[in-house]
Amino acid sequence: MHPLLIIFCLTIFAIVTWRNLALGLAILFSLLPTYLIRFHWGPLPTTFLEILVWIVSIIWFIQKIKTVGWRGIIREKINYIKKWPLLALSISLFLLGATINVFLAVDIRAALGEWRAFYVEPIIISYILVTTVKTKKEIHTILFGLMLCGLITSILAIYQHFTGWLVPHAFWANRNTYRVTAWYGFPNGVGLFLAPLLPLLIYSGSSLVKKINHKRAKVLFVICYLLSFICYLLAIVYAKSTGAIIGLFGGLGLYFLLNKKTRVATIVIAIIGIFGIIVTPNSNSLKQEILAQDYSGKLRRDIWSETITYLKLHPLRGTGMASYEEEIVPFRYNKKIEVFHHPHNIFLTVWVNTGLVGLLGFVGILLWFFVTAIRDFKNTESKSLSYTLLIAMCVWLVMSLVDSPYIKNDLALLFWLVVGLMGSTRMSGALYDDF
Repeated sequence: MHPLLIIFCLTIFAIVTWRNLALGLAILFSLLPTYLIRFHWGPLPTTFLEILVWIVSIIWFIQKIKTVGWRGIIREKINYIKKWPLLALSISLFLLGATINVFLAVDIRAALGEWRAFYVEPIIISYILVTTVKTKKEIHTILFGLMLCGLITSILAIYQHFTGWLVPHAFWANRNTYRVTAWYGFPNGVGLFLAPLLPLLIYSGSSLVKKINHKRAKVLFVICYLLSFICYLLAIVYAKSTGAIIGLFGGLGLYFLLNKKTRVATIVIAIIGIFGIIVTPNSNSLKQEILAQDYSGKLRRDIWSETITYLKLHPLRGTGMASYEEEIVPFRYNKKIEVFHHPHNIFLTVWVNTGLVGLLGFVGILLWFFVTAIRDFKNTESKSLSYTLLIAMCVWLVMSLVDSPYIKNDLALLFWLVVGLMGSTRMSGALYDDF
């Protein structure tokens, strides 16, 4: 992009955000793929998305100072710590581990870039969400921006399926089995981004349609959302992202498990499904894929074994931030294949990048999230959103067992959006004993 165009777009964004912070957040989440627009701001490398994040952060801070002053900001922060001690401690450990591991990295400059983009900035945005988003209208505004981003990504992926436009040659050359990549340059990026959005899309659509009184408008709205849902699904299927598909089934299973009317049937179906997988011949391709016995699964099992071997020697420090590719080389089983950027499991990925301290913090964040979501079921005002966020996180967590849906600018922001919205529902809804 031309520098003058970048400055013009950022100026317009700053004006809109100053007038309506929730709308600014919606625009931010609608432009998540703009982390791919990279340039230098003076001597520092940055991205278009990162500048948007800092514009939102600075405007939020200035408006807070004008509204409540320095003492008010500090008092508010203390209140959040008292209200959510587990979350405050966990985020502190997560950031502490990430910060320490920057100085243990092979390349400190690269590590600082990841520290800034994957840890500091997403957490700041999450805090802004908690302190800013107070109404359902604001939540739906932000979700609409995110859903729009997902829809455009889906349409691009579907278009790629029929044309191959922007698909790297390595995938497009194999015409019979190629996989779409959207903006990301690799197929799993499509599934990792879109799969957790599907529960949010359903929630957003079902909530908004109830407010439309005009019959024709309601029908048109439902058709648009159904088409969006189909586009999301097709994009994931065309990307052939097995982890995302299994994650969606996991989220669907949790939904039926939480519903009292379908709980028993869900358990029975799950038991039958597990038994069916067990008795299915080992030569079955579906069984091999589910149990990680195919080529891709074997590759992942080797990566996990290599990483665990390394972590046995360096359990506290991990590899250092952004240093996995260099540090894992002596431990590799198959030296002929490429060296991957991360170990394709979120817990191993967090461990190698943030050390044991960061891993403990990350597990604490997830624990707070699930306990808070379950407790929030008592509150009828926010129960529906809490259900949705819980299912979205379940989809994310299932995918994360075979991939790392965090170590990417947009995915890190997406994770902390879900966490931030969970906190937002607690602040705007009924408040009760906190964990």
